[in-house]
Amino acid sequence: MHVLAFDSSTEWLSVALDLGQGRVVARTEPGGARASQRLLPLVQELLAEAGIALREIGLIGFGAGPGAFTGLRAACAAAQGLAFGLGVAVVPVHTLLAVAASAELSNAADVLVANDARMGELYWARCVRADATWRLQGAARVDAPAAAAAAWSLELGAAPASTLTLCGNAWDAHRATLAASLPAGWAPALAAARTVAPSAAAVAALARAAHARGEALPAAMAQPVYVRNKVALTTVER
Repeated sequence: MHVLAFDSSTEWLSVALDLGQGRVVARTEPGGARASQRLLPLVQELLAEAGIALREIGLIGFGAGPGAFTGLRAACAAAQGLAFGLGVAVVPVHTLLAVAASAELSNAADVLVANDARMGELYWARCVRADATWRLQGAARVDAPAAAAAAWSLELGAAPASTLTLCGNAWDAHRATLAASLPAGWAPALAAARTVAPSAAAVAALARAAHARGEALPAAMAQPVYVRNKVALTTVER
């Protein structure tokens, strides 16, 4: 089964075709405001590169969030439209799981993912891998960096285990505040934190696994994962 997947939840637009048997065709380019304009053309470019027709796609996965509001809506709308037209199922993939499952972290099994949420906050979740499957350990949250640091210290202690990997784009975006808010024992983990974007290849792999578990959805049921309902600051707050 060929899986088409894409993610536009961050400043990057990533699209991938998972053709099975380890063959993946993928491309990543700057996204942001242009993601909605480039997503479908990029899909067509990858189909041409892979030498397959759109009708051969058997499943669609998309980065469902949390992340940039416009990017999530664009990905969800594209996934629904394509799935309706093709008559195939959809798998909304949690963006933080996609970060944890990215190829750069192939040897990690316990990952604290933190992505910049703008507005002085970050999205975060602890992701664990067991039996080759990534799962969230608890619900994803959105917090100010200092509040997130307090939660991590409470859950993981004054010094996290050496097996814990930190990744996502929030470690750079909020490095000064996090370093000042976390206990000194977190310094080695912070220094090793890795900036990893959610890749469409990881979204495709997670979507394929979810489909095998019977977790794929009809197109009409696909929805973004927002975590935070407030998407902009008021004039007074700015």
